[in-house]
Amino acid sequence: MSLPKIPKVTVIVLTFNSSKYLDGCFGTLEKINAEGLEVKVMVVDNGSSDGTPDEIRRRWPSFEVVDTGSNLGYASGNNVGIRLAIERGADYVYLLNHDTEVGPDFLVEAVRVAESDPQVGSVQSLLLLHPDRELVNSTGNAIHFLGFGYCQDYRRSVDRIDVETVREIPYASGAAVLCRLAALKQVGDFDERFFMYHEDLDLGWRLRLAGYRNVLAPKSVVWHKYEFSRSIGKWYYMERNRYLVLFKNLRLRTLIVLAPCLVLAEAGMAVPAAFGGWWGKKVRALTYFLRPSVWSYIIRERERVAAWRKVSDREIFSLFTPTVRDQEKASLFAEWVVNPLFEVTWKVVRPFIR
Repeated sequence: MSLPKIPKVTVIVLTFNSSKYLDGCFGTLEKINAEGLEVKVMVVDNGSSDGTPDEIRRRWPSFEVVDTGSNLGYASGNNVGIRLAIERGADYVYLLNHDTEVGPDFLVEAVRVAESDPQVGSVQSLLLLHPDRELVNSTGNAIHFLGFGYCQDYRRSVDRIDVETVREIPYASGAAVLCRLAALKQVGDFDERFFMYHEDLDLGWRLRLAGYRNVLAPKSVVWHKYEFSRSIGKWYYMERNRYLVLFKNLRLRTLIVLAPCLVLAEAGMAVPAAFGGWWGKKVRALTYFLRPSVWSYIIRERERVAAWRKVSDREIFSLFTPTVRDQEKASLFAEWVVNPLFEVTWKVVRPFIR
């Protein structure tokens, strides 16, 4: 009689000038419960200049440090670790932000959920805020039907959410997620063209298209020192990558159905973009799609997705939302005008999604 296989898990922490976070992240990581697991911790450093790699080697010598030599961004940096884990025969990777602190059972609880169903492709931990440790950062991330991604239940009290039930989510936040490597071998790892923003949304979408599930494991707890970025520069990547996700992963019929909605949304975003100072970033994101090389890439990606797609757009859209809520910079205009318009539009277009 063969003994049960011990799951092999590589925890990947991507660092970049992370010295102020080391005590919290690695100080809690070194104390976790790893019973029943074969765990390795891999630090992928994206060209830190503050001595982060050397300090980790000195203080946590059992953790492997991989130097990339430059800032590759979130997608490429994590892919370095993912590909090494695959080469070494790992079953799972757990991607953990450097600005986090972990609960002692965060990993065993996430793996327990993944092991319960081979169709689970990703498992997000319950992300709470730090230092507001009783408030939610994310209970899984939502996807708006026009491609916007955002945290669910942001800043809600943990007492007001279900912390017992494992449940399906649209996609897992890249800040604290366990990924099944057998699934990533099928759908691919992060799209390195994204550099930052929405790469986790794209991966979660692809997992769903291949028939895998993204779920929340609420007993796996991670605290995130989350800071809402007010940088204008982020808008280029957010808007460009939102369209990349849509163009890569939606069927042509669905894109045609959504086209009028996308045009209207662009018109609606013109005023806040102009007053918010990011109109230039918005224009740059749209003109990115005037390059023939970009469409060659999109066509290749669409063909790759079509080769293993098992799920219809209609089924994918069953997890989407028509509104954007509970965000850092919510406005009355968004709540009382934009969201109601989105809800009406959603009711009109959803029956045509196949």
